[in-house]
Amino acid sequence: MLYFHITLMLILYCTAVSPQTARTTPWTTIVSHPQLSSCPTQIESLSVTFLVDTTGSMSDDLQQLKLVSNWLMNQVEKRLPCGARQYIMVEFNDPDVGPVRTTTSKDEFSYYFNSLTAWGGGDCPELAILGLKLALERSPFGSIILVLTDASAKDYNNKTLLNEVYTLLEVKKPQIFFLITGLCSSIYDPDFLIYRNITQTSFGNLFQIGVSDIGKVATYLDFALSRPANSTSNLLSRNYDSYGYHSDSFHVDQHYSSLLLTTSGTVYDIGIIGPNATNITVKAIMAESWGKMFTVTHPPPGNWSFSINAWGPHSITVAGFKAVNTSSNMTSAAMCSSCHINATCETYGDIRECVCKDGFIGDGFNCSDIDECAHSWTYSCGSGVCVNTFGSYICRCAVGYIEDPPGGGCRDINECAYPELNRCHPSATCYNYMGGYYCTCPYGSYGDGFHCDVNECLLGTPCSSDTECINTLELYYCSDPCDNHTVLNENWRSTNASYYSSWYANCDSAKRGWFRFVGAGGVQMPEYCVPEYSCSTHAPMWLNGRHPSVSEGIVARTACAHWAGSCCLWQSTINVKACHGGYYVYKLDGTPTCSLVYCTDPNIVMNDCSSLACAEDEECKEVNGTLGCYCKKEYESSMYYDFRKLQPALTCSTSQMKVSLNKCQLDAMGYDISSISLKDRMCMGAVEVYNKSSISLTTYARSGYCGTQLTQNKTHVTYSNTIYLQPKSVGIIIRDKETYINYHCTYPLDMRVSLDLALNPFISSSNISIGGTATYSAKMALYQNADFTRPFEGNRIILSVEAMLYFGIMVEDADGYQFAVVIRNCYATPTRNPFDSVKYYIIKDRCPNKQDSTISVVENGLSLQARFSLQMFKFVGNYPEVYAHCEISLCDITVGSCVPVCSGMRSSNPENDNNNVTISIGPIRKRQLSTEGSKPNAQPAVSGCSDINLSTTLISVMALLLIHASHKWVLA
Repeated sequence: MLYFHITLMLILYCTAVSPQTARTTPWTTIVSHPQLSSCPTQIESLSVTFLVDTTGSMSDDLQQLKLVSNWLMNQVEKRLPCGARQYIMVEFNDPDVGPVRTTTSKDEFSYYFNSLTAWGGGDCPELAILGLKLALERSPFGSIILVLTDASAKDYNNKTLLNEVYTLLEVKKPQIFFLITGLCSSIYDPDFLIYRNITQTSFGNLFQIGVSDIGKVATYLDFALSRPANSTSNLLSRNYDSYGYHSDSFHVDQHYSSLLLTTSGTVYDIGIIGPNATNITVKAIMAESWGKMFTVTHPPPGNWSFSINAWGPHSITVAGFKAVNTSSNMTSAAMCSSCHINATCETYGDIRECVCKDGFIGDGFNCSDIDECAHSWTYSCGSGVCVNTFGSYICRCAVGYIEDPPGGGCRDINECAYPELNRCHPSATCYNYMGGYYCTCPYGSYGDGFHCDVNECLLGTPCSSDTECINTLELYYCSDPCDNHTVLNENWRSTNASYYSSWYANCDSAKRGWFRFVGAGGVQMPEYCVPEYSCSTHAPMWLNGRHPSVSEGIVARTACAHWAGSCCLWQSTINVKACHGGYYVYKLDGTPTCSLVYCTDPNIVMNDCSSLACAEDEECKEVNGTLGCYCKKEYESSMYYDFRKLQPALTCSTSQMKVSLNKCQLDAMGYDISSISLKDRMCMGAVEVYNKSSISLTTYARSGYCGTQLTQNKTHVTYSNTIYLQPKSVGIIIRDKETYINYHCTYPLDMRVSLDLALNPFISSSNISIGGTATYSAKMALYQNADFTRPFEGNRIILSVEAMLYFGIMVEDADGYQFAVVIRNCYATPTRNPFDSVKYYIIKDRCPNKQDSTISVVENGLSLQARFSLQMFKFVGNYPEVYAHCEISLCDITVGSCVPVCSGMRSSNPENDNNNVTISIGPIRKRQLSTEGSKPNAQPAVSGCSDINLSTTLISVMALLLIHASHKWVLA
């Protein structure tokens, strides 16, 4: 008996919801909608059928359609709460079409949408016509059918099928809309033109759109479905292939409450002329490049015409909406008195309607504010942020944009068109771009465009040919490079110095200015092609031409780099001057790439010791006819020098370990300098073998580099390595055993070290270049604590609004003795796009945003790492995520200070950093509180021109851990 009851219940349930039952049920009986139980009278309204392509390429389309359908059904229910209709879902795939699902329940129809999945297919044309035939068969008379596909019709040439479709169109009188999000071929091919023919026959329309535009097309259905059945008249449906301006006409046969004009294709503008040649004002509901929608209220009967300026195939439909008294049990006067405060009572002959005002939705008796900002297709702010208001919305535009017109989006402000909007110098030229502008001083002037000064050095020849004109703000002077230059005494520049390290090669990309060469390596550049791998680099540079005489003054010459078999693969222009005293000075401007070095000719040296810069343990003397710096005599007698008195110098920086040994001691003790190696016997690190009296080996404090090993405890990490000293060979044998030196540097856990130890750090990386091919790795990570020792892990971070964000930036493998990383600008955006117009600056022009008291710059311009922090925030509007973008550069600390001075609004530091690169990290999401979203009409607080709603909680003063290093020597 129990089995019988269960079986009977299942049969009854299946019968109630089966498509066959729904298809045979008379329309007049579909009034049992549970949501309409409170309505005294149920209003018959248009049925809607969704014919959906479910092949594999439709995944994104279906996802967007699910969002739009929920919005559409809610809109229709608010406008016509007592409306009763059929909802029909028809799927088509390849090779099958179906199933068909029919319901009168909005919630059940939403369930049908959510169950849609994309699968199958494989080729582009689909069985759209066969699917349309099935939809027509199952749809009631006068239905609206919306077809969504990204393909042309595979079955367009099936004559039997087409005849059946056109017969059904004549019988069922539907209105069909095609939403096409892709193409298999041309819009002029018959498999696509069939769509246009069907829409013209059915007073529908065809829209070629992107997936994100599906919601905008649904605004038409919002108008059509929110009306009782038989309250809409189709007045015109035409397709056109003409270009440019053309006109047509239609007839309005009775008094309508409004007309709805819809165009598809590229229509630039449209003009409407009413009876008696009256210009008609239209209201734009939708204005996109692929289609437009206009309404005309209270249209008088008579002959109407329109003129269109269009490009390519396009169409237009005109529908008339009849006024309907939805409260037949009320008198006209009583009904008008019942209109909602945000509605108006409209009179159309002997019929009156309560109509909600613009910006409100409802049936006229109940009107609520429309939150246009809740969905991307219901507002138009372009690059701005939508902010809902009561009855409307505004666009909060980014800096450099203005709302135009109110609620109509953001347009760029042309600051250059109005002198009061830009700060360009009167003599400068202003250039506008989207969101901003920039200024350039005229030729012959010096400055940044906001301040321009005449550059006398460019306007003539104020200095003699043997001096250089130097321009500064408001003055210039003539400088003699023979008196103002930098001395370079590196003997490794000699053409006899071979490149022998697989880890390091010298590079002169940062050498800019006037220089003089001195030392035993040579005092002037060679005037001949130098072999590759000479001068302790890859591609040596030589002077392609002769040196000038003193009387010639400053001359321009070409410096060539020898590489890949070409003596002048790269070249650069340098200036040369011969000075009294028999030496030359060279004005260098870096190198075209790395690793390139300006070489010296060892065969040309000065014949006096004044030009040599000998170390304290060296003396200037001539050996075998060559004048140079040699070890003093006390080292010559120290062949068996006690190696325990050897005093290596260890320097532990934040990213490098540098060991320096005295060359004279090593040589006197019988060690071969060229055979020094580390634990990895193939590696010598970065070697400075000609640095005065010392040889220095530099390795990075990184596990595995040149054999470096890492050990750690809870608070510190230690990097250790070993230097191996090989004795000099006597002939082909070596008698003495090798000596090894153990060394290590100990560091407290810092942001770089802790990042190396994390399994899956929340990190972003990029490359930063100095001089072309000298490329270093830059990283940015987010940390949990003010000590920057606990990085976040995973792919997405979710934080409370009270949380602090600790950002760390570091550059690896660069020379920490020459470069420091500088944060020039750092800002947040609500999207991954660093060019998003919505930006909140954290650091600008190297200085923190003083409007935000939570921002703290811990380190910037001091070393190869930078650190800053601020409190978590969220952008105003529907932006759940935050992305951080930092523009960084490497600053040459040998030229000047790299630490920003932020006493004013902007940094006053010299511009000695370049090679900018932007590094980004995200997303960072604010944790949603349980109370959020409880007030659907509540709007975020907006103050002034602020782009985001920041908590004003002040951060406490952080005690910084100073980086320190300890070292220990073990000699054997």
